[in-house]
This record gives sequence, structure tokens and C-alpha cells, in this order.
Amino acid sequence: MKTYGVILAAGDSTRFGAEVNKLFYKVNGKELVLYPVETFLKNIDIDEVILVSSDTNKSKLENLLADHQSVSIILGGDSRQDSEYFALQHLQNKATDNCLIVIHDAARSFVSSKLLTNLVNAAKEHGSAAPYLDNSKFYDKENDEIVRNRKIVDIQTPQVYKFKELFDCYSFLSKNNVTGMVDTTESMFKFNKYETHVIRGENSNLKITYKSDLEIIEKAFN
Repeated sequence: MKTYGVILAAGDSTRFGAEVNKLFYKVNGKELVLYPVETFLKNIDIDEVILVSSDTNKSKLENLLADHQSVSIILGGDSRQDSEYFALQHLQNKATDNCLIVIHDAARSFVSSKLLTNLVNAAKEHGSAAPYLDNSKFYDKENDEIVRNRKIVDIQTPQVYKFKELFDCYSFLSKNNVTGMVDTTESMFKFNKYETHVIRGENSNLKITYKSDLEIIEKAFN
């Protein structure tokens, strides 16, 4: 049973606030997009890597990854949901029903190989897996107090599912014009109330939206 890694990198990076798309912003002399790509390529649990790109960045990514011939670069869509579906369609002729699909945001550049392995192993046991961090603290403006809710968490990527379950989900959403899904766990729940198995994530696996997020990640590493 193969495990395919799908890295979503089709965003326009408008909020990052740099002259280049954040994919190509260099940290320690290396473009951000190379960090998750190389983590996936070096992980023994991942058999093949698919990078989903925008039309604008595709040629630049092909040049950047010229030495990484085992990465397939395909075009994504106008939304995350579309890009995920395009990746699944790309895999349709070679992925078996029960093989695992690991979907990850390129913007979470510093996912560790350990977390990736833990998620794949959890999905093999439970059928799915996603990482989470506790996010149970809220400020109640009306009563001027901090409120805790232990049932609320932040879901990260990578998120891992069986191919057929994912493909059936996104096919259903597409055929029924259901749009606006923000990640795979939401899509699966919207499709058939599928509850994803979760394991603890990592503080350093932060989604990079603004340049200031890089400072937060640096503190997480330290």
C-alpha cells in the first residue's frame, strides 16, 4: 500500500508582505517551499510527492525543483478545495482505494519528519489522522474574563486519509456545488460527518501567513 504526499502551494501569498511569493522567500538561504518538499522526500513513509502549484508559479517551481525529479508539479485551482480535488484526479489512475493520501500546506514549511511519520502510522491504524494544538482560551468581552473550552482545538496539516474516501468526498462536493471548504477535515465532515482521528501537533508547524510568523516559529524551535 503506497502513501502519496500532496503539498498545496497554489496560493497567491498576498498577506505575506514581501516582493516575492512566500514560497520563494529565503530562510537560512533556502526557499520556504523547499523545506516541506524535502521533508516529504526524505521521509521513508512517503512513496511519491505531488506539488500543487498556481499557473503563475509553476515554471519557477519547476526550475527550483529541477534537482528533485521525483516531485510531480501539477496545476491547482482557484481554491484550496479545487486544488485538493485536482491532486486526487491526478492520482486517480494509479492510487488504490486504500492507499494513503497525505495532504499538507506548503505554508506550514517546518513540519517535522517525526510528526509526518506519526500521522502516517496513526492513519494506518485508525483510517485517518490530523495534528492538533489546544486552543481553549477565549476572552469574553461582555464579562471581561478569560473563558476556557477544552473541546476546541486548532487543526494543522498534514492530514491523512484513504484515497477512495477522499475521492468520493471531493467528487460529491464538486457534483453538488458545495464550496468554501477550508481544509480536508472540514470537507470530510461536510460529506459524511466523518470524524478524523487526531494526534498532538507541533508549535513549530505554524502556518506562515505573515512575515512576523517566522519570528514565532523561531521561538518555537528555541
